Formats: sequence, C-alpha cells, structure tokens
Amino acid sequence: MTDNNAPEALPKSSGGKVLRFFQWIVFILLSLLVLIVLTPLQYRGLPGFPEILFWISFVCCTVLALTHLPTLFFRLGRRAKISGYLAILPIFIFSMVVVGQAVEAFHQTPAGKIQKAKQDAADALAAKDAAERAETQRILAEGEKTRADLEAYEEKIERCFSTFGHRLSALEDRVKSTLHNPGAFEHVETIAIVPDAAGYNVAMQFRAENGFGALRLATVKAKVDADRCDVVEVGSPEIAN
Repeated sequence: MTDNNAPEALPKSSGGKVLRFFQWIVFILLSLLVLIVLTPLQYRGLPGFPEILFWISFVCCTVLALTHLPTLFFRLGRRAKISGYLAILPIFIFSMVVVGQAVEAFHQTPAGKIQKAKQDAADALAAKDAAERAETQRILAEGEKTRADLEAYEEKIERCFSTFGHRLSALEDRVKSTLHNPGAFEHVETIAIVPDAAGYNVAMQFRAENGFGALRLATVKAKVDADRCDVVEVGSPEIAN
C-alpha cells in the first residue's frame, strides 16, 4: 500500500520543471502576502488595533509561505501538499480581514480621517473619470454605428436612382401631375438626404412655370421606400426667391 504522507520524489521531468516553476510563483505570491500583512504594523498601539489577530495572521502567512517553498514543498507527502493548497484561501481571507481592521483603526484617528477623506475624494474623481471615458467610448461607438448604418442606407437608396442623370422617374411623374404645365418641367438634380423628422429621404430640384409663365426654381422633398424604390409621399415644393 502507498503511504500518502510519505515524501514524494523531487520532479525531474519537463513536467516536473513546470511544477517547480509554478511552485516558485506560489511561494513568491505568498511572500508578498506576508509583506501585505506587515503593512499595518505601523498602526500598533492605536485604539481598536487587532493586536492578537495581527500576530496570528502574520505567523499563519509566514508558515504558509515557507511551507510552499519549493525545496521544502516537494519533500512533503501528498496529503500535506493538498492541505497546504487548501489553507491558502482561508488564511488569505482571514489576513485581509485583519488588515482591514488595522487600517480602520488608523482611519478613526484625526490623521487617518484626513487621509481617508483624501483617498475617498481621489477614488470618486477616478470613478468619475472612468465613467466619463466609458460614456465617451459609448457615444463614439454609437456614432460609428450610426455612420455605418447611414452608409448602408445611402448605398441601398442609391440603387433606386437611374444610372444616367441620377433621377427618380416616379418622383418626377408625381411632381409633374401637380403642375399646370407639365411640359415645362426641367429636372435639375435629385439627391438622397439624411431622413428628416417627416421621414423625407430624397430631395429633387427642378424648374417649372408659375402662373405667369415664368420658369422658377423649386425644391421638393419626398419619402422613398429604399427597399422597393416606391415614392411613398411627396412634400410641398419650396419655390426659390
């Protein structure tokens, strides 16, 4: 039978080298945890400082770090190794709670209150900056999407125009039917526009006779179905001065 508490051989294969490297990383991180736990040592003697818990936390973290030192860790039995890994999380949580209590004891002092107020103000400013940057990114993203949508829409509606002259015969026929002299109609230009509040997405400029027989320049907007190229609605012509 295999004794799970018996020391295992030090890894020699390439896989063992990876495990050794990983174990060094774990040891370094746990060593940093020891340094973090020592951070509030300067607050000793303050009212509310968790003296006993502080030293218990320091000893636990130190022992945990030393236990995970590769030269020692790989001499432990399997159960000891598993126990060492399982102990990391609870000891980390316990230590952070103790550090928090120690820092809170400092924050209750006049100097600590001033420092905490400054830190809170700095955190609020950083949060505000982060929120503004996020909002800016959101607006830019929406603008980019809108631009892409407009380009796709313009490309679709452009297919409705005739190849030569860039005209919409259906729109011209609708306008001519409202003129007292359709034969005097002269097309000038028809273009796609950004849809306005009324949904008009095409504008046509033309010349037509007024009641006195004089040719006047006018512009009319229309709503065109970009999918079917049908003229859905035609607005009232605007006569140029």
